[in-house]
Amino acid sequence: MQVVRSRRRRCWALVAAVVGVAAVLTGCGGPARAAPPPAPAPSVGQRLDAPLPTRLLDQTLVEDNGRHVNLRLFAGKVVVISDVMTLCQETCPLDTANVVAAARAVERAGLGSRVEFLSITVDPVRDTPTRLAAYRRLFTPVPADWVTLTGTPAGLAALWKHLGVYTKKVPDKPPAPRDWLTGKPLTYDITHSDELFFLDQRTHERLLLDGAPHLAPGTKLPRTLDRFLDPAGHRNVTNPDPAAWTL
Repeated sequence: MQVVRSRRRRCWALVAAVVGVAAVLTGCGGPARAAPPPAPAPSVGQRLDAPLPTRLLDQTLVEDNGRHVNLRLFAGKVVVISDVMTLCQETCPLDTANVVAAARAVERAGLGSRVEFLSITVDPVRDTPTRLAAYRRLFTPVPADWVTLTGTPAGLAALWKHLGVYTKKVPDKPPAPRDWLTGKPLTYDITHSDELFFLDQRTHERLLLDGAPHLAPGTKLPRTLDRFLDPAGHRNVTNPDPAAWTL
């Protein structure tokens, strides 16, 4: 089943990522809880019930520790997928900070074994497992239920095309920003849309959040990434779009 969506469709209500996870768990056979958070309002995100095709479920992905996995491995869990790029200067650090905060909250709620957070790169040429491991270590203490992943350029292009994530390679404008890890000047950027995908235990896509996030109050970016943000990135921290999703 092919899911077609426009990158212009936005979520015009504030939404909690942790609430989204809890709603999927509650609606799909998750454990009973005394006082579960309410499900997101019907106006929040895009509701779906779309199975991922076999070719994407079986596609090889590589964790930051070099282990080969695929999405089918996470069947039986709620899976939250975010598209990410370690050299993004505008939104990815905020996305990741919120995803990590959600993963920590899920662990504190005792649901860490039932939920998996996957940050999958849109820049597989530069985002090697070694680089992803360095990026992941910036968010110490690292939650056990959060994984960073890469794969082949062709495989990831197919995944993002199916999920509706826009990507385009563009040259960096001078003065060239410097890589936060190596200090070398960068020569290109990957323009991409920002989405968060929620899969249920059957590996069906159930909820999509679209657009840049609002950094949760009290959540601080790793200093390395805060310094790496460009002016637009700093505006996203200090003056977020009113339509941005939030924890």
